[in-house]
Amino acid sequence: MPSPPRPAFPAPPTTTEAAELAQLRALYDQRAEAVAAGSVIDLERAFPPPPDLPGLLDQLTILERCLASFRPFNAGQMRVLQEQFDTEYTYESNRIEGNTLSWQETDLVVNKGMTIGGKPLKDHLEAVNHQFAIGLIRDLAAAEKDFSEDALLRLHAVILQGIDHANGGVYRTVRVRIKGSTHIFPNPAKVPDLMRDYFAFYGTHEDSWHPVALAAVMHAKLVNIHPFIDGNGRTARLVMNLILMRAGYPITIIASENTSRSAYYDALAAFDRDEASPDFPAFVARNVRRWCLILLDLVASDIAAEARAKGYFFFKSIEPLLRSD
Repeated sequence: MPSPPRPAFPAPPTTTEAAELAQLRALYDQRAEAVAAGSVIDLERAFPPPPDLPGLLDQLTILERCLASFRPFNAGQMRVLQEQFDTEYTYESNRIEGNTLSWQETDLVVNKGMTIGGKPLKDHLEAVNHQFAIGLIRDLAAAEKDFSEDALLRLHAVILQGIDHANGGVYRTVRVRIKGSTHIFPNPAKVPDLMRDYFAFYGTHEDSWHPVALAAVMHAKLVNIHPFIDGNGRTARLVMNLILMRAGYPITIIASENTSRSAYYDALAAFDRDEASPDFPAFVARNVRRWCLILLDLVASDIAAEARAKGYFFFKSIEPLLRSD
């Protein structure tokens, strides 16, 4: 899973590119005027889904460059989108683990500071903690610090804050099992050595693997080690997103509805059987692709004056679709 060269932060368009960008934006605006609501361009047509993992990774490199062409994003728009996306991420990630709060209840808890009658205190704490953990991975990504054991333990401590303080940010010293599963996780005595290998693997492959493939494998490896007494799934998804964000990709949300959750568990099981299996990296890549397209659709529609000089690589990429009937 080799990594293509990561593009540098985009330079302002040249005079020729600026003129071309103005023409492409005019075509985009014409389409926008004809759309009462929803997407201006069907990005699934502009970026058809590749059939295999290498194709997905190649396309994701292009999509990251498309996103980079709009940076820096509109700060006001990003504040609103982050609140919406972070709430959805907290809801979906916690629901995978059995949290009973609905999306609306999660929003009230994390954004309005309310409590929900009849719902367990633990469910409230899981929501608040996860929201804080998202803020932490944003800070870590912005600081451009490498993913490290310190970062992992800080994330896990936040996840269990107020729930199990003694075990937050601490590797387990007991055996663990998942209810309803026959899977046997490593002996706790092996966890410290396994985690040393885990971070050594990251260091070895950080600059040679595609960041999306690396994020997926680091997620799956952490689940297989299960280094903590609780909170392993949520922490693994946060680690995945930290690695993605450091590489310029958006936070990627794995849906909790039954079909997606089953596909998620099936892909993790395939990795557990054979770490060379492409199933889990491909599953993650498809989800990253989905969130790249969602974010591109939103930032491309920014009509603020300062946005007019942004997005050259994106609009050039969708030019055939803009010029089609």
